[in-house]
Amino acid sequence: MNRVPVLSRGWHRTPAEGCCLMELTSVLAGEVWSDRPACVHPVLACVARCVNDQSTRDGRRKLLPFATRMIGTDNAPAAHELVAHCVRRSGIDAPGWWPRSWVVARAVRALSGDEVLRRLLDECVAICREASDGTGDEQAARGAAGGRRGHRAAGHAGGRGTAGDPRAGQVARRDHAHAR
Repeated sequence: MNRVPVLSRGWHRTPAEGCCLMELTSVLAGEVWSDRPACVHPVLACVARCVNDQSTRDGRRKLLPFATRMIGTDNAPAAHELVAHCVRRSGIDAPGWWPRSWVVARAVRALSGDEVLRRLLDECVAICREASDGTGDEQAARGAAGGRRGHRAAGHAGGRGTAGDPRAGQVARRDHAHAR
């Protein structure tokens, strides 16, 4: 890559339209273009999408290092901990019947300021790293080395295409956690 990617709000059908933090992460991990990379814990990915969308342009630039730090968090059994942490940090009340993604989206929207949002994302990454097996460095290296190349990304782009092949008939998925 010859230039530093510019993160933007929302989801994007192709890299030519831009990218959000999770779409960049999917590419760095060698997966299918998606805002839901298989290598990132689903609740952490929701937090990252919301933080990306709530951040200012300058704030999103400072989110770039998270693209590699989140790779390999997919096995962390921390869904409840992540949601509870977001609720505590934001001070919101959410009905127990709400899906996790709604609670996370509301919690992140209740916070303001790029530094506060970045700190929340950093804390959530740490929760996943602590809850998962193996060290974060080992997992990030495995993901950055293309540990998922050649495998279908289940649940992404309808399971079509080979991970990392931008011409493989991928269909971008829109996530309600992305504001557009």
